[in-house]
This record gives sequence, structure tokens and C-alpha cells, in this order.
Amino acid sequence: MFSIQRKPYALLCAITLLSACSSYSPDLTQRQQSALQIPTQWNAQGDQDSSPAIQHSLGKQLIKLVNDPQLEKIVEQTLANNYDLRKTALRLKEQQLLSRQTEAARRPEINLNLTNQRAETDVIANQHNLSLDLSWELDIWGRLADANTVASINTYAAKLDYQAAQDSLVARVIQQWIDITMREQVLQAETAWFNSLHATQTVITERYRDGLGNIADLEAARAATARILASISAREQAQQRSYRDLAMLQGITDPASLPRASKPLIIANPPSLIPADMIANRPDLLSAYQGILAADANTSVAYKQLLPSFNLSASISQLRPNINDLLAGSTAWSLLSRLSAPIFNAGRLKSAAEIAELQAEQSYLSYQQTLLNALNEVENALTQEASLSKQQQHYQAAFNHSEASRLHYQERYREGLTDILNLLNAKQSAFEARIQLLQIQQARLTNRISLGLALGMGV
Repeated sequence: MFSIQRKPYALLCAITLLSACSSYSPDLTQRQQSALQIPTQWNAQGDQDSSPAIQHSLGKQLIKLVNDPQLEKIVEQTLANNYDLRKTALRLKEQQLLSRQTEAARRPEINLNLTNQRAETDVIANQHNLSLDLSWELDIWGRLADANTVASINTYAAKLDYQAAQDSLVARVIQQWIDITMREQVLQAETAWFNSLHATQTVITERYRDGLGNIADLEAARAATARILASISAREQAQQRSYRDLAMLQGITDPASLPRASKPLIIANPPSLIPADMIANRPDLLSAYQGILAADANTSVAYKQLLPSFNLSASISQLRPNINDLLAGSTAWSLLSRLSAPIFNAGRLKSAAEIAELQAEQSYLSYQQTLLNALNEVENALTQEASLSKQQQHYQAAFNHSEASRLHYQERYREGLTDILNLLNAKQSAFEARIQLLQIQQARLTNRISLGLALGMGV
């Protein structure tokens, strides 16, 4: 008799011991062996001319690289009104609510139920049942706790994704403002070039009328004037489009409400900190790492689905033929405990657990790829900074020589020692050198924002 009574407990112990084998722990050794080796320093180094305040504290100071109060106001308005960022914020709130739901699953659930039944045998009988029901799954193996951990990690990852979206948006706004500002300078240079051509054309016309020039010189001057007018028209249209793009980022339809670019920008070169310091600041990397933790915890949840579950349910109820008598008289109560364990499900739960394990390894590889991309972005931006710095020096020298040549031919033309075509060619060369210098300056400023974003600088 004693042995017969112990059989249910023996069966429970057997189920527990067998199911306890269904646990998951990531292969850390294999992960360490396949981990990406982070360099101790960057292979490429740009010019370190960043300000001391930025140099000593990387932090979240992307906007601080730029010395433009107008831009700071634009960034604030964009962060407040951008539709894509607002949708990302809603996704973050959604994930927070999902996390709250998962946490609630660990708590007892109480429901008030009212049921009515009417049946006819010899007579018509009514039954009304009012019950207060409690149900609670005991988290013996920590499965629900692991699920709550997954939800919490996903919520933190969503916060990091929101931060990454903010940083990326700010970088786009700054680069858009750089584009607008530098194009304004190019337009000013083209306008000055047009005024110079117009003055030259006036002189040629007067000389032609006085019989000192020829029609070929006049036509050459008119052709140069027409070309610069076409270029100005194209750049003005591009400038209008850039303002519309910036307005769209702010979620507005009227670009005229945006401030006008008024002065050249000065952007400090971000500090090229060691790679390990960079990793601590990039929200996309931190989010990818949280993805590993969430996937590992989710795999643990999947394996614990193979373990027995324990549930408690309790009920207090009254059954009356008259609904008005439900709250009168004595009540009935019941307490039920249930143990259930998966025995045969054609490998469905086991396959789900193995799938979750594979997804965990995919998350680890995704993190490694994100890390590799981050390192590559910084290396490319540093290399680009060094290259653009050299190009700017060469374009500056080309502009200086072209300007000296222009002044030389202009003096010789006044003295009648050269023709107008040589002067126009010299002016055209100086003008093109000036435009190239402005364009390379724009590329360098834009790249510095890309470098700051790659290093983890944000808002």
C-alpha cells in the first residue's frame, strides 16, 4: 500500500528529472572564438583640430560640433515634429506596454463571472451562477521570469533604437544645413562672377562701339554670361528643393518659415577615440547587444516550455434559481491545483526550442556584423577626413594660382597686351577653382558629421 501511494510522487520526480535536461546555455567558448577582434587604435587618423571641450568628452555632443544657433533651433524643432521619429516613439511606448503585459502574466488573475442557464425538462428551470475565480501559474522553473526578462530587454533595446533614430535624424538635419549653407556661398560666388562678366561685357560693348573691339569678343562674353545665368538658375532650384527637404524633416509644408543661411559654418573635427570607447557610445551597437541577451533569454523560455507547469485555481460561487438571490445565503468554494507536462507533441516544442537557439546565434552574428560595420564606418570617415584635408590644401593652392593668373591677365588686358578671350579664360579658371574649393569644404564638413555619428556622438 505504501508503494502504491508513492507512485504519483515517483512519476512526478521522474518527469522533473527528465525535463530538467531541457535547459539552454549559450556556447560562450565558441562565441569568444568567433568574436570580432577590436583594434586597439584606428588605422587611419584625421587632423585633430577639434575643440578642447569636445576632445576631452565625447558624450552626446553632435550638435556642439557646429557653431550655429540657428541650426540648434532647427534641430530642436525637428526632434519635436518629425513624423518618423514620433512613430518610433510610439513603438517604444508600445513595447513598454507589452513589457507590462508580460509582467502581469506572473501575477494571479481574478475574474468575476456571471452565467445564466435555462433548461426545460418537465418544467422550465433557471440557474444563475455568480463566481469569483482566481487562476495563477506558479513559476517554478522561472519561465515566466525569463519571459519578463526578454520583455524588459526588448524595452531597453527599443529605447536605444529611439536614441539611434534621434542621432541619425540630427545628423541628417546638420548635413542638410551644411548643404544649404555651402550652396548659398556658391550662389554668392556665381553672382559675383556674373557681375564681373556683365561688367566685362559692358566694356567690350563700349570698345566695340568705339571701333576698338570686334564682334567675336562680344559674343564670347555673352556666351560666358549665359552659361553662368544657367548655372545660377539650376543652383537656385536645388536650393529651394533643399529647403523643402529640410521642411519635410520638420513636418511642415512651408519652407519660407525656415531661417535663411547667413554665415559660413565651422565644424570641429570629432576626436578619434580608441575603438572600445566608441563602442560605449553607439546606441545601435548597444541595441544589437541587447538583442543577444533577449534571444538567449527567449531560448531559455522555449526550452522551459518542455518542463511541467503548475497552476492553481480557486473559485467562490453562488448558484441560485433567482438572480435576485445571488448575494444571499451560503457560498460554495473550490480549490484546484493542476500539474501538466508535455509528453507527446510530435517534437513541436523541441523544434521551437531549437529554432529559438538558432535565432540566438543569429542575433550574436548580427551583433558581430553591426560591430564590424561600426568599425568600418569610423575607419572610412577618418580616411576620408585625411584625404579631404589634402584635397582642400591642393584646391586652395589652385585657387590662389588661378586668382593670381586672373589678376595678371586683367592688368595685361587693361594695357592692351592681351585679348579678351585670355582674360575670360583666366576669370573662368579662378571661378571654377573657387567653386571646387567650396565643394571640398562642404564634403569635409559633411564627413565630420558622419564621423561624429559613427563615433557615437548624438543628442
